Amino acid sequence: MTRRAKSSLRPLAGSDFQHELEMESLRAKRGRCPLSLVLFAPKSQNADNRKTDVQELLHCIEMYISPCDSLGLLPEMRYVLVLPGAGVLKAQNIAESILRDLEKAGHNYTAGIASAELPENTCAETLLQQAITALRQIQDQDGKISVYRAQTEALSLRKTLVHSHEKRFLFSGGE
Repeated sequence: MTRRAKSSLRPLAGSDFQHELEMESLRAKRGRCPLSLVLFAPKSQNADNRKTDVQELLHCIEMYISPCDSLGLLPEMRYVLVLPGAGVLKAQNIAESILRDLEKAGHNYTAGIASAELPENTCAETLLQQAITALRQIQDQDGKISVYRAQTEALSLRKTLVHSHEKRFLFSGGE
């Protein structure tokens, strides 16, 4: 469901954005709530349409964000949407809506998503790097959205799935 666009959205750049991201990270840790980042980038760099692309992107973002969300500007015309209190599914839903509206308007963007659901995993710089990694993964795929997933250790590399004291409990009923 789209909302009326807000006219007060101003992307933060440089140290202002870094400070905002750090503050949201600290709030998420303290409040034990999720924090998600959505990194938007144009699929193709066309200098002729850059200004209208950015204006349309900002307009589409304004349609789906809440007043507590913030937007940052990174080099290479990449915009980072900071979504405090939003998990990965909410972030993906918002990103899909924005990209769908951009596509209807004739603009081609991609989005990389990173999310920290647990307070101990909430680190501003790590989340930003994960969102950048997710965005890079889109080049290998043919999609528009990529969600960062931590690489898990392969089962074949693990020594055992059940520890010996757990086996004793399971099979002998205790000691």
